[in-house]
Amino acid sequence: MYKILIAESVEKYIDRLDIKERTRILKRLEMLSEKPKSVGEPRGRFWILKVGSGGYRISFRIIEEENVVRVTAIEQRKSERYTQFYH
Repeated sequence: MYKILIAESVEKYIDRLDIKERTRILKRLEMLSEKPKSVGEPRGRFWILKVGSGGYRISFRIIEEENVVRVTAIEQRKSERYTQFYH
C-alpha cells in the first residue's frame, strides 16, 4: 500500500471545487494507494491520472523505495496552464 502525499496547492484547488467534482477526484486519488501504475499513465518522470467528465488531470510521482505517491499538480485539460505544462 502506498502513502499519498498531496501538495498544498492541489489541496486548495480541490477545496474550491463543487462537491460532485471534489468527490470524484478524491475517489480517484484513493485508487493511487493500491496500484498507482495501473490507474495512471507515464509521462517522463511523472504520471498522469485522468478524472472523469470534468476533464481533470492529476500529475503525480511514484517513489517506489518509500512506497509513496506524491501528487504534485491538478489542472483541467482545457486550461491554458495544462497545455503549457503537459505538452
